[in-house]
Amino acid sequence: MKKIIVVILLFLLVFPRFLFTEYFAEREMKMITTNYYQALIDEDYEKAFNTLYLYDFAEDKHPVDGTTLSEQEAKEFYMKKIAFLKAHQYKLNDYEIKKIRYEDGHTAFLEMKLEVEHDGQKFQYAETVHIWEGKVWIMGEEEDPFTKYRDGKMNFPL
Repeated sequence: MKKIIVVILLFLLVFPRFLFTEYFAEREMKMITTNYYQALIDEDYEKAFNTLYLYDFAEDKHPVDGTTLSEQEAKEFYMKKIAFLKAHQYKLNDYEIKKIRYEDGHTAFLEMKLEVEHDGQKFQYAETVHIWEGKVWIMGEEEDPFTKYRDGKMNFPL
């Protein structure tokens, strides 16, 4: 009888940890992603830059290798990209996290719906976001020609 009680107590102590681990990971992903997109809406580009995963845009490098630019160089490049967006009157008006998709049981991607405006016209786009090293990594977009000017790709001709 004692063995059964011990097993039940261990189960009750360990099982909730597995249940809530995923919940807290999803919550953190949503919070980081929300911080990034809200910073873009608020035009707080310093905060957006600090929450964005940066990587070199090169065929011979994988994005997980990051960027070879110093933080100052990366920030200057990012602000040039933002200036390009402003010149085209590009603005993120709204966003929504549509769902979280798991690829292999633990790698999660957020599917986003965005409402943007450029040159006076409103558009809706979808994109996929992953959290890498605690930062937003925009992985894929649907037809938004301006995505590369607000994502973490570095070192490409403007």
